Amino acid sequence: MPQTSEGNVHANQYREPKPSQGGPSRPVSELFRLDNRTVIITGATGFLGTTLAIAIFESGADVVCLDLLPTPIAANWGEVESAAAKYDRRLSYYQLDVTDENAVSETFAKFIPTLRYPVKGLVTCAGLSRNGPATDFPASSFRKVLDINVTGTFLIAQATARELIRTNNTGSMVLVASMSGYGVNKGVDTAGYNTSKAAVHQLTRSLAAEWGSRLEIPLIRVNSLSPGYIRTAATAEALQKPGMESQWIGDNMLYRLSTVDEFRAPVLFMLGDGSSFMTGADLRVDGGHCAW
Repeated sequence: MPQTSEGNVHANQYREPKPSQGGPSRPVSELFRLDNRTVIITGATGFLGTTLAIAIFESGADVVCLDLLPTPIAANWGEVESAAAKYDRRLSYYQLDVTDENAVSETFAKFIPTLRYPVKGLVTCAGLSRNGPATDFPASSFRKVLDINVTGTFLIAQATARELIRTNNTGSMVLVASMSGYGVNKGVDTAGYNTSKAAVHQLTRSLAAEWGSRLEIPLIRVNSLSPGYIRTAATAEALQKPGMESQWIGDNMLYRLSTVDEFRAPVLFMLGDGSSFMTGADLRVDGGHCAW
């Protein structure tokens, strides 16, 4: 039996799974379902955020979208609205700078009273990458990357955890990290970005340890997603560099770049009850890039 240094058994080591947490009585068909809950997405108008919002609607949840712009201008935002209508889900959008602690609290205070289902999920897609040689990279740019990717992720996770505790609801968080948190991308100078994503991995483990092992609060699972290279408008500029696309393709075992759609199932898995025994982990979806 696991024991403390004083020889006393940790009671929280034996928190038994409930059917609502993916226990044995849960039908397989429901393990990816997100019914009767609200999921928050930051960076919601980005290429990953909009794709995940549509997938989450299809899986049964309402979605609160948070992003920096006053109104969503994503090219496929109409598809997000159409999916909400098609599946009879609620979609809301709020402008938010995730690095502003007061704004995070104020925004949560605005949308929480409007929800029909409790918050039970979070996906943090908000992030920033800036390239440049480390010898010339401005400290201000380095700080901004860390502030958005790490501090912003922490503040949103903190606010979500407070809401879960207030309502006594279990929940699951997916913090978007990157394979760049494991190693260095060949051909691009992104010391700040790589550092920030490694920090997200450690933040994931730290929050999971705090919020998964305390019996006085509801169970909050925290995991991260580490995507590999994704072919989107955001990577188009980098791919213009001679030889870059062939290098990126050759750096993984599947010899291609990923598409945004390929991250829907991993995120739904981590949000849903099918991953009930998973916390403090990173799900690397990189085509084998880091396994060479």
